[in-house]
Amino acid sequence: MSRSYTEVQVLKKLDIPDFRHLTKDKVIAFATMIPRMNPEVAKKALEQFPNFASTSLEVMREYRGILEDAMKDERESTQTCYDMYNRVMSALEKILDEDDLSFEEKTYILNQMKEVADEVSKKDCEKANNRMKMIGIAGSVAAAVVAILGSAIGVNLTSRQNSLEGDIEPIDK
Repeated sequence: MSRSYTEVQVLKKLDIPDFRHLTKDKVIAFATMIPRMNPEVAKKALEQFPNFASTSLEVMREYRGILEDAMKDERESTQTCYDMYNRVMSALEKILDEDDLSFEEKTYILNQMKEVADEVSKKDCEKANNRMKMIGIAGSVAAAVVAILGSAIGVNLTSRQNSLEGDIEPIDK
């Protein structure tokens, strides 16, 4: 069974005096802590931060922009790298076309071309891994925010249900 954070521990980790001081910058940190929080602490926090849903969506939009910028930068960097590999390969191909090369020289150039091809393959794997990491991070953040929003809705429904139960008298048959 995992440890459940108390209100004091959550406030200390967020470095805020109370949940009314929960800022946009701290929403994601708060969201990731929810699964390990005491349910009463989570309810109290969400009651004191009524704009959690809209703030979370705003943070997600900003986060999406950051991810898009990072992916654009990665594409540009990767394209520069591929262009450089292509120039090296073209130069090696030109040298290889020369008729006066010995067998050893041709073998050396072919090995160099293989090394460049291996580097391109590594770059492709690196690119795929980076993309998967970004998708994983974005997914984790989105899941945390959705979980919190779900908790918030659950808290609101529970609060309404409890208040309605006090207003409705049982029917005797």
